[in-house]
Amino acid sequence: MGSFLESGAFPVEVVNIASAKEKGPGRPPFWEMVFWWTRKPLASARAIILASLLPEDYDPVKFLEAVYPSYEGRGRFSKTPHFLNPNLMLKSLGRDFTEKLSRVKLLDPFAGFGSIPLEAVRLGLGEVVAVELLPVAVVFLRAILEYPKWASERGLGRRLVSDVERWGRWVLEKLKEDPDIKELYGEDVAVYIGTWEVRCPYCSKYTPLVGNWWLARVKGSRGFESLAWMTPAKVEDGVEVQVNQVRDPKELQLAKTVTKGRRTVGIEIDGRWIIVGDPALGGEPNVDARNSRATCLYCYARISGVRGRWYVKEALREWNEKLEKYLNGEIDLEELKYSPARPRILVKVKTEDGELVFEPATREDNEKLWKALEKLKAMWGDPDIPTESIAVYENRAIWTQPYGLDKFYKLFNPRQLLTLVKLVKLIREAGRRVEEEKIREGWSREEAYKYAEAVTTYLATAFVNHVRHNCLMTSIEPTQKFIAHALAFRGIAMTWNWVEEISYADVLGSFTRSINSVIEGLTYLVSAVSGSPSRVRVLLDDATTLSKLGGERFDLIVTDPPYRDDVPYAELSDFYYVWVKRALSDNSGTSLIPRFHADVFFVGGVEVPTQWQWFASREVSISEGRCEYFGLGSTGEECGRVYEELLKASFRSMIGRLSDGGLLVTYFAQSSPEAWRSLVEAGLASGLHPVTAFPVLTESEESVVARGKSAITASIVVVWRRATSGEPVDVSSRYDELVEEATKALREVGEVLSKASVGVASEL
Repeated sequence: MGSFLESGAFPVEVVNIASAKEKGPGRPPFWEMVFWWTRKPLASARAIILASLLPEDYDPVKFLEAVYPSYEGRGRFSKTPHFLNPNLMLKSLGRDFTEKLSRVKLLDPFAGFGSIPLEAVRLGLGEVVAVELLPVAVVFLRAILEYPKWASERGLGRRLVSDVERWGRWVLEKLKEDPDIKELYGEDVAVYIGTWEVRCPYCSKYTPLVGNWWLARVKGSRGFESLAWMTPAKVEDGVEVQVNQVRDPKELQLAKTVTKGRRTVGIEIDGRWIIVGDPALGGEPNVDARNSRATCLYCYARISGVRGRWYVKEALREWNEKLEKYLNGEIDLEELKYSPARPRILVKVKTEDGELVFEPATREDNEKLWKALEKLKAMWGDPDIPTESIAVYENRAIWTQPYGLDKFYKLFNPRQLLTLVKLVKLIREAGRRVEEEKIREGWSREEAYKYAEAVTTYLATAFVNHVRHNCLMTSIEPTQKFIAHALAFRGIAMTWNWVEEISYADVLGSFTRSINSVIEGLTYLVSAVSGSPSRVRVLLDDATTLSKLGGERFDLIVTDPPYRDDVPYAELSDFYYVWVKRALSDNSGTSLIPRFHADVFFVGGVEVPTQWQWFASREVSISEGRCEYFGLGSTGEECGRVYEELLKASFRSMIGRLSDGGLLVTYFAQSSPEAWRSLVEAGLASGLHPVTAFPVLTESEESVVARGKSAITASIVVVWRRATSGEPVDVSSRYDELVEEATKALREVGEVLSKASVGVASEL
């Protein structure tokens, strides 16, 4: 007998309505703890798991009432579905079924950010195992799955939340008291906005490169809530930047935007036109990296290059080479200061009555960058400075290396880097103090260590969320959030209006706000797993072998395997890894040494420098640069075959862990025929056959999977079972019958797609 998931009665349309509610204010709070590239809605994960375990003749209405306690019928919900735990309603399924749930083992070998295993825990499955290849993903999964469960079982859930908050505040207060921080930051400044400036090869003046003149352009119910922009002004020794901000409420209501093509170049207030930026440029930025063009704001010369080498790129590369030489003591500060390119602060931002107020930066503000650099040089060689190399081959999603930004510490200005290193040390100290406190309270050393590991992991998670908002790859987002984080562009890109946050300011992405997000997320997670009888394991393992599982078998495998053209997770998430590793390890003075999560940061006592060096070659996705670098292939076709073989190995590994009669369920969000051929061939070659398939809403419009594709907002869920041998079919004698069956099957797929009510690409 099949499962309810395999029956045509599975209410996919209602599941999609439930999933669609996980947008905007309906997002699960723990998603806000830190950015991850793709996360499946909890509502669909919960429904798919439960439907996999119910008999095929189960009543759809009773199913919806059990899986979504807030369901009111006819696609309506009294509350966003994922917020209510299903455990109370599951009792309506009967004691026999709840006992069955307690015996079920579920595996997710590509667990990502944990939606599937979390919902398995909420449903009360007997054992839930989440596997990930990458160390940083394992750390996040432990924060989502293991620690909330461990704390809840011991009655420590609320205490854990309280201690994360308490020690987060302790870190912030200690940072505020640091004399270097007091010296380097303005007392009432929340954010600095900076860019790169280059020495014009024609007039020899330094000119800032501004990618967006707008600072704020926030619409209100009538007119605008906020309008501010930059304007350059020539002075004797170069170019200064002035700030214009509309503060008059009447003018804000009357203001209308002026556009040129797709760009907003100015505003019109009561018949008066104002062009932002330099009027000579008509509101356009003075840098266009895509076309290797820049304009000097002093002499208006076009700065291009010679023989295909863009001057700006070469100047930035020279700055980064000299920066490394300065820190190594090979050149002095004066030589570095007069490099052909250098960082520059343009604007400082303050908050008054909850509103952002913009002021032009002063020479003193910029001098503080150089002071920070001198302090950084004094501590050069400290293992807490991330000197690891960015993946040398990755040009598909990391676009900084042609500018000389080839090591992680170069992704930050000197003051940012100094501050982040101080935060690492404070988080490490907080972890030590938590452990000592618990031992003094009479806890066992083992329990005290585990608790300290949990608290420190949440502090480290908040920290890396702050890091992505406080580096040279951020940018101004003037219409909504104000700050666009470094990973917002499906990769790590060069930007020309970067943001430097004061870590303890109350602004988006600051360490203050990040701690708040972690507290809200952890509160949700503790509540979500409270009372669940499930056992949870998070493993660092390779899905193509699953070697750490030995001979274990699982009743249900539900997973979201990587897509053919997925982002290069190993290389991109190294942006987190190099910092998380430091915050959760000890520092001997000359090297990092194991402390927390030693199993993921150290192998046989040897530090894993970066994920790309140790794990990227085993990641199931296509990256031609990676493929060539590791000697796996030199053409796109060869790299495609590598992906296909890795996907097949993953399926073989999964079926080897699937119990007799067990079910494998995969999500897949691709529109290309090649990707689907790879998936189907991997399943068939492993002795599986697809039983049914249907679309579920999974990717938001902002998702890296959805962006740039044919409006893919859904995954196709494919249900697989072990193939059984059958009698040979005489196609010639049954041709018409087989065509009729195939046509009927396609018609049924079309009906299911039409019920989905989501923007599934026509190619599917």
